[in-house]
Amino acid sequence: MKKLLTAGSTIAMLSLAAPASATDLKLLTSWNTDNWPTYAALDMFEKKVKAIGQGKVTLSISGKEVVPPFEQLQPVSAGVFDMLYTHGIYHAGSKGIAFTMDAVAPGPQKRRDAGLIDYIDKYYQKHNKMKLLGLVANSNQGYHIFLKKPLADGSFKGRKVRGTLSYHGVIRLLGGSPVVLPGGQIYTALEKGVIDGAAWPAAGMLTMKHYEVAKFKVRPTFGTTNTGFWINLAKWKTLTKAEQDVLITAAKQTEIEMPAEGDRILAEESKTLAKFGVKETMLNDEMAAKVRKTFSSDMWTIAQKCCSDGVGELRALARKAGLSN
Repeated sequence: MKKLLTAGSTIAMLSLAAPASATDLKLLTSWNTDNWPTYAALDMFEKKVKAIGQGKVTLSISGKEVVPPFEQLQPVSAGVFDMLYTHGIYHAGSKGIAFTMDAVAPGPQKRRDAGLIDYIDKYYQKHNKMKLLGLVANSNQGYHIFLKKPLADGSFKGRKVRGTLSYHGVIRLLGGSPVVLPGGQIYTALEKGVIDGAAWPAAGMLTMKHYEVAKFKVRPTFGTTNTGFWINLAKWKTLTKAEQDVLITAAKQTEIEMPAEGDRILAEESKTLAKFGVKETMLNDEMAAKVRKTFSSDMWTIAQKCCSDGVGELRALARKAGLSN
């Protein structure tokens, strides 16, 4: 009897100590760990969700092997998945106005104080039935272009360079021809000579092994690379206030901490790439300024085509805060 009572007491105590059932959210990501510099923000966000929510909110993550990056908005909007981690340019044709933040200076609190995040959030709720939790600058260095051969007279005239729509103006400015390819095909395309270079976030050559087929990175970098966390709006409304707070807090903390972490990742990568023979090929100051201006202007021009009902007001907010041209 004594043993039974002791066992019963132990079970009761364990029951009281056990947490309530966790709310598991199905998250779709455009990148896997093989592109760590970009995936790192999701890793940070997931860890913060776990710590802040004390296990009450969990994430089940599926990647590009389940749904290709350029096709991920719709299944999250439709509720097949609960959350999305991606870049706005991947769904620019579906009112993906978030990509304009690539033309906005980093500074998470300044962006929120200027009303940019709230504006983009409401825009996605209206057009895509999704709520924006946060937009993260993955570093303070933005983007770059890497090449199989160095710049010639400050350009790569006649060369084919992979890039999503956001890079096309810069590629043409430097004399190249844009080629649209998924990120996962860059290595093979470089190896086979289908392309002569690629535009990509400033970090990533190492984990994706691009250094094996391209030995030159163009400097200086340009723009700001931003990835975002979204949740299906209907799913959001089913969450408790406490669960919503976990996600919002995790997103805000990731916004604040990721730029410095991204810079650290890039610095470590650069050291290793140098050991593998990767060298810098430099733009002069005048051309570098043109590249920055072209990239920023192109972001707003693309947004005007996809999101004319919102881009004017959003750009005005950014200009008022001194965060964009």
